[in-house]
Amino acid sequence: MYPVTRQRGVAPDSPGMDDQSGLRLPKACKTCAKAKVRCDPDPNNGPCKRCRRLNKECGGQAPGAHRRQRPTASNIEVASLEAKLDRMVALLAASGRNSNEIGPSPERSSTYPEDDAVMPSEQEGHAFLEIFRTRMVPVFPFIVIPAHVTPERLRQEKPFLYLNISMVACQNAPRQREIAGIAKEYVAEHIVLRGEHSLDLFEGLLVHIAWFISVSRLHRPDIAGRALDNENEKQRYNMSGVAQLDAFVQLARAQAISLGLNQEQNIMRSLDKPIVYLRNLDLENGKAPVRTLEERRAYLGCYYVIAMLSACVRNMEPLRFTKYSNECCQVLQETSEFPTDAFLVQLVRSMHLADKINRTFSIHDYDSSAVLSTPLGMSVKWHQAELQRLRASCSCETPYSTILFFHYDTLELLLYKIALSEDLSDAEYGGHPVTRLDLLFCCLEATKSFFFNYYSLSSAYFPFLPFTSWCQFGHAIVILSRLSLYRSDRVEWDRAYVQSTIDFNNIVDQIGQKLGEARPSTKLGPGKDQQCTNERPEIYEKLESRMQLMKEAHLKRREAMEKSQPQAPQAPPDFSFMFSMPMGTFFPYTDFGELPDALETPMYN
Repeated sequence: MYPVTRQRGVAPDSPGMDDQSGLRLPKACKTCAKAKVRCDPDPNNGPCKRCRRLNKECGGQAPGAHRRQRPTASNIEVASLEAKLDRMVALLAASGRNSNEIGPSPERSSTYPEDDAVMPSEQEGHAFLEIFRTRMVPVFPFIVIPAHVTPERLRQEKPFLYLNISMVACQNAPRQREIAGIAKEYVAEHIVLRGEHSLDLFEGLLVHIAWFISVSRLHRPDIAGRALDNENEKQRYNMSGVAQLDAFVQLARAQAISLGLNQEQNIMRSLDKPIVYLRNLDLENGKAPVRTLEERRAYLGCYYVIAMLSACVRNMEPLRFTKYSNECCQVLQETSEFPTDAFLVQLVRSMHLADKINRTFSIHDYDSSAVLSTPLGMSVKWHQAELQRLRASCSCETPYSTILFFHYDTLELLLYKIALSEDLSDAEYGGHPVTRLDLLFCCLEATKSFFFNYYSLSSAYFPFLPFTSWCQFGHAIVILSRLSLYRSDRVEWDRAYVQSTIDFNNIVDQIGQKLGEARPSTKLGPGKDQQCTNERPEIYEKLESRMQLMKEAHLKRREAMEKSQPQAPQAPPDFSFMFSMPMGTFFPYTDFGELPDALETPMYN
């Protein structure tokens, strides 16, 4: 029997009627009312259908629980004072938080959807959190869950973060898609509909973006029972993920701004902004809450992700690196609360340099006459010196050092790939045509170094690499393809040398080998019903299809280039053979008769 604590308050034949005391009798039971879902009562005064399905206690609400009261001036004033008091208490509570004690954000009103049957269970939570701590935080150190925080505590205090950690750490593809569906619904309800902003939502979005490529948000076409044979349908199916990524990036940026994480908490400095001016009326004596290390990590993580997408994937305006950003790096460097904090600072500083390189050489986005006011070679050397200083400051150990090394290689690719552009004239190279050839060779060496360092990373990390690492990999693949096919009238570039130095198809195929090595240690995550599946984790399917597309695109470009390549001019005739032949060969018959025997000799010995 399902537990029933009391009879339902509404008789079957008179739903919604008031009792003799004049109080309104609620239709929904306590459990459904608390969850704010529709309650379907039993005509025989038994538990409702939802409580029976979820095996929950089904009890009626007290009469008058939702009695409407006529608003009065005193009621409105009291409600306003209570709301103001709640905000002050929340802000004071925030000032006492620290990164070791993960607690609810001051403005968070989100609740965990515990009534949903597909939410991660306690057993799943322990497995997912362990994977996240050991495999994912070492490669993306911006969201760190301290060892003493249990899955139950994280689930209660930061439900959205817990939900996204479960989603990205799950290695059971069908189960992962179920959790992804809940995450999207959570975003729609709490961010889009309710307009909430909290550290929980911000960190959850950051995790969602960081491992975006590892999760499928749509059922595969073959699972749905229909293959996508039409090329337009395939394109729309693939681009839907890109649109979702853009949406989540903008939501994360908005959360950072709404929470004020992108600036220092200095009231006097910010009083010229109307929204901040009104918000600070709740603070006493101009005291601002203290920025925690956890908040600083999350903000720098947002900066890092957006800067990486802007540098390697698509045109996107990154967050500005301000004095406050530099302060966050210095505080984390000096505090070093976690072993990954020094690694985090290096990642952020590398993306700061990437942003500066892009702003210097992105001739399509900026006025080239202003950006490249100095010879190109001098601008390159300036950034080279800063990159060398950044490399010299690296003191991390593996696997952090390996990851940093291919980040530095990415910076070199951003710096040297300008030589592949035909939009710059020879004059912008400072009158030194060899500069372009030198930059092309440096770009080739940086590409070779990138793949060497990338594949030096342990195979165990490859299924859990963040989206930012795959962005760098795709960027390097494109640069290698362009170097392999580069042709210009301005410089002689040896494509055969590129092929002998680093083979395009071989580099692409190696990624499958690395994932294959990691496959035995990548066990499927537990499912809700504890059923196993033979379906591989999503990352395997996505990378294989994308690498195949890369090879096909490279082949088509090569074939198109060969067809458009003009025929080589014929070599001038070689007359050197004439000097080793007798004169009679050229003049066998003359009007002078036969030549003397003395002339029947070669012209030159």
